[in-house]
Amino acid sequence: MIENVKKTVFIRTFGCQMNVRDGEVLEGLLCAEGYGITRDAGEADAVLLVTCSVRQHAEDKVWSEIGRLKNGRACRCRDGRRGRPVIGVVGCMAQNYKEDIFRRAPQVDIVCGPSEIDNIALYLEEALRRKGSVVAVAERRRNEAMYHTGFREDKDHAYVVISEGCDNFCSYCIVPFVRGRLRHRPAAEILKEVRAAAALGITAITLLGQNVNSYKQATKSSGRQVAGSSRRRVGGKGDFVDLLGRVSAVEGLKSVSFITCHPKDTSPELFKLMRERACIKKYLHMPFQAGSDRILKVMDRGYTAKKYLALVDRYRKLVYNAKLSTDVIVGFPGETEADFAATRRLMERVRFDTAYIFKYSPRPHTKAAALGDDVPMAVKKRRHAQLLELQKTISRQKKDETAKRKDETAKRSSC
Repeated sequence: MIENVKKTVFIRTFGCQMNVRDGEVLEGLLCAEGYGITRDAGEADAVLLVTCSVRQHAEDKVWSEIGRLKNGRACRCRDGRRGRPVIGVVGCMAQNYKEDIFRRAPQVDIVCGPSEIDNIALYLEEALRRKGSVVAVAERRRNEAMYHTGFREDKDHAYVVISEGCDNFCSYCIVPFVRGRLRHRPAAEILKEVRAAAALGITAITLLGQNVNSYKQATKSSGRQVAGSSRRRVGGKGDFVDLLGRVSAVEGLKSVSFITCHPKDTSPELFKLMRERACIKKYLHMPFQAGSDRILKVMDRGYTAKKYLALVDRYRKLVYNAKLSTDVIVGFPGETEADFAATRRLMERVRFDTAYIFKYSPRPHTKAAALGDDVPMAVKKRRHAQLLELQKTISRQKKDETAKRKDETAKRSSC
C-alpha cells in the first residue's frame, strides 16, 4: 500500500453481467489492499472504467467518459492534494486496443485486460506513484483467489462466473479476441464460491459464462479443460447440467439462474433439470440472432432456424410457465429484406417474453469485418424499429393474457 494515506477509487462498469461481476471483484480486491471505494469520481484518487467492446456504441460511451474525466474538474483527494485522478481502462476495451489507448487518450494511466484484473492493486500502486503508464494485457487464467475476497455488492443476489472466454468464434463477435479462448473454472471452486455466498445470507445465484452450457469440468486423466461441443453428450458427469444440479442443491439457495445459452449446446437434459428443481428459475436466455438460415451460416452460429424452433418447442413443453428471452442482430452484412422477413417471422412464431435487438456494427478481428458493412444505417434503423415495435406488441399481449388467466383462476376459486 502506498504511503500511509488511504487512497480512494471510483469504479464505473459498462456492459454485460460479466463486467458487473468484474467490477465487484475489483472492489473486493482493492478493499482487501486497504483502498477506499467512493461513489463520487470527483473525490477519487483513481477512476477505473470496466469496459465493453461488444458493440461500437458501448465503446463510444467509454471514450466519452474518458474525455469527461480529462476535461472535468480536478479531484479533491483525501490528503488535501488537488490534481487529476489516475485513470484506468479495464476489461475488453483494454484487450482490444492495448497500447493504442495511450495514443488516443494520453490521460489514461492503466490499461488492464480481463485476464489481468487479479493484479489490479499492483498496477494501481505503480500508477499512483506516477512511475509511468501501465499496460497489462496478457492472456492467461485468472487467479482463483480473486473470486474469494468475500465482498458482495448485493446482499441478496450473487453473480458467479463459471467460465471465461469463448471458443465459438461467431463471425460478428469480438469476445474470443478480448476475453480469450474458453477456460472453465474448476467445479470445486465454483461450489466454494456459491457456498460462501449462501453463508452470507445470499439466496439468489446467477451463473455466468459467454456460453454457460459449453461448460465442461477438467478431466482427471489429463488435467486439461475440455471445451464444449454440440457433438458431445450433454447431461453427463462434469458438464453444465451436472454443475447446475450441484449448485441448485446448495443449502440456503432459493433461486438459481444462468446466462447465456448458445442454441447449439442446449439440450432437453437442461430443460428436464429446470423442470425438476424448484429453485432453478424457469427462465432461459437463448439468442437466435437471425431467422434466416443463410445469415446464420455466415454468422457461424452452428444451427438452423428449424433447430432453434424445435428447441423452443421442447423447452416450453418440458418447463411449465417457461420464460424465454433472446438477442437479435439486424443489418448483418448481406442481410436482404427476405432475410429480415425470416427474422420477423421467427419472432412472431416464438413470441419471446423479452428480446434485445441490436443494429450490427463491425468489430475488429472478426470474420464479418472483412465482409463490409453494406446495409445502410437508415435500413438498419428501420428494421431495428420494426422489431422493437413487434416485441412491444408481443409483450403487451402476453401481459394481457397473463392478467386474463389470473382473473379466470380467481373466479374459479371463488365459486
